[in-house]
Amino acid sequence: MRGRRQRAEAAERAAPRGRARGGRMTRRPRRRWRRRLKGLALVALAVGAWWGWRWACPLWSTPATYREALDPDAGTLLVVGDFQRTSFFESAVLGRERNDAERARLVRALAGEEGAAGLLVLGDLVFDGSSCGDWAELDGLLAPVREAGGVIVVPGNHDYWGPDRFACARLEERFEGLAESRWRRVDWRGVALLLLDSNEDALGEAAWAAQRAWLEETLAAIDEDARVRRVVLAMHHPPYTNSTVTEDEAHVQAAFVEALEGHPKVRLVLAGHAHAYEHFVVDGRHYVVSGGGGGPRVELLDGEQVRHADRFEGPSPRPFHYLRLTPRRGGLVVEARGFRTGQTAVERVDRFVID
Repeated sequence: MRGRRQRAEAAERAAPRGRARGGRMTRRPRRRWRRRLKGLALVALAVGAWWGWRWACPLWSTPATYREALDPDAGTLLVVGDFQRTSFFESAVLGRERNDAERARLVRALAGEEGAAGLLVLGDLVFDGSSCGDWAELDGLLAPVREAGGVIVVPGNHDYWGPDRFACARLEERFEGLAESRWRRVDWRGVALLLLDSNEDALGEAAWAAQRAWLEETLAAIDEDARVRRVVLAMHHPPYTNSTVTEDEAHVQAAFVEALEGHPKVRLVLAGHAHAYEHFVVDGRHYVVSGGGGGPRVELLDGEQVRHADRFEGPSPRPFHYLRLTPRRGGLVVEARGFRTGQTAVERVDRFVID
């Protein structure tokens, strides 16, 4: 018996490691599970660090300072929409274009505009409004523009992405005017710029109604103000567009466009959101979609599918571009300047005059 037991024990000791010995598991599988758990812990740590960078800015990260004022002596206002970067998901999964080089090139062109009163951004400055990294990247991108002059903005839907308290904090720590009010009036060289927040869900029902009431009261006051010759509305969501990825914004039409009736000084409505350049005339007013700041461009409807007659003729995607608004005695000159992919020179894309 003893010899048989000794032979069994010897055979068990000689069995390959990792197999069962006497009903017990060897240590190798346990080691494997430990390694796997360590790997999962490292992945969780990396993901946590990434989310922390998105939402909780590190102590060494300082938001840039934007001067929210226009030069009253300068004769041209620059306008651009949708600076947002292309996300990894958009690029890798949806196949949308990445335009980092074009964004930087457009900023250089804006900074090179001598004698500009400042820059009006029509929303979607970043892809993820709650991301500290996205805002830090934008601060670096817009450094030449910030050094050149003032920057005023209207918020876009991407600027509100993520938890509200993080997204709003990112906006307000850079643009203090938005902390006071999401809608406001800026007067410049006989033009009243009415900057509106078209993000109805982000504002909430009460604030949305308050903004509509403010717009009606302000337009009525401007009608009696002889110093104001023209009114320009600026918002993110376009009331009219031929975009293939978004439709006309009915909530903007109901809240803002309907309020314009009976106010002839309102001659131009600016919006972004649709990453294209479009120019419509509806009821005698000019509606311009200027979303050419570098976000992934979109195709526009054509042929019988077109919803609105576009005064700008050209294939889509439309050029990367920005606008120049210049008040003159004969009217407000609106000029679009930009470039297509592969072009080296920034040139005039469109020009028209509003009396």
